[in-house]
Amino acid sequence: MAAAQLVVLGLVLLGVERGFGAESNISTSMLDVGSKTRLTCTLDSSDTAILGHRWMKGDKVLQEDSEADLTTQFEVDTLESPGQYSCTFLSKPTDRTASVNVKGPPKIKAVKKSEHATEGETVVLACKSESFPPVTQWVWYKIKGDEIEVFNNVSKNKLVVSSETKTELHIQNLVLEADPGVYACNGTNTEGTDQAVITLRVRNRLAALWPFLGIVAEVLVLVTIIFIYEKRRKPDQVLDDEDMGSAPLKSSGNMNDKDKNVRQRNAN
Repeated sequence: MAAAQLVVLGLVLLGVERGFGAESNISTSMLDVGSKTRLTCTLDSSDTAILGHRWMKGDKVLQEDSEADLTTQFEVDTLESPGQYSCTFLSKPTDRTASVNVKGPPKIKAVKKSEHATEGETVVLACKSESFPPVTQWVWYKIKGDEIEVFNNVSKNKLVVSSETKTELHIQNLVLEADPGVYACNGTNTEGTDQAVITLRVRNRLAALWPFLGIVAEVLVLVTIIFIYEKRRKPDQVLDDEDMGSAPLKSSGNMNDKDKNVRQRNAN
């Protein structure tokens, strides 16, 4: 009896799982239309209302709508199309998602096309790829005219850290004479290869002091000018003070003369 109940329960669970799987059956297709590649996702059926659709590439939302159709499409430039896309049918209680993989050679992009750092510091140069198939081999090198210097994990003061979608070149203890220049990251998958370049500029460790030293120099020049001006101005001030002091003496002499004249008149 117990064994029969277990068999019945197993059949019920299997039926539920199949029903849920059938509800989530999404077919995908790709079609080149001129310079565009049209991606299409079609949901066979749905027991719940479709609230909209969302297209994404990686973690970036490319398109979203609120239509209730069982089919959704997205067009992308053919040259930029390689990569892993996802189409999502928005509904409740759960969304349904399918992947659309567009094969092509990698499209390598530098996270930053130029980097600035100070000697003695550590700098990280980074490149990424969202292509499909994923990059299987990353190579970092420095371009020196017609020559290249390839780096690996045993290169002096340089460390390469890579995954399928991103690669980093860590340069430690930057040297002002040796490390500045143009670096390249190269990525390869089964469909081809591509690369991006990054320019690294390294500042002298004393470069941050130049603005401060400039301000100090300007203050010193200003103080010197004021000191010289004040020193040249002092003799004129002394003469002015002497003139001001002599004026009362002349006036007191005149007052004495007037007093004498008055006395003489009174005596007469």
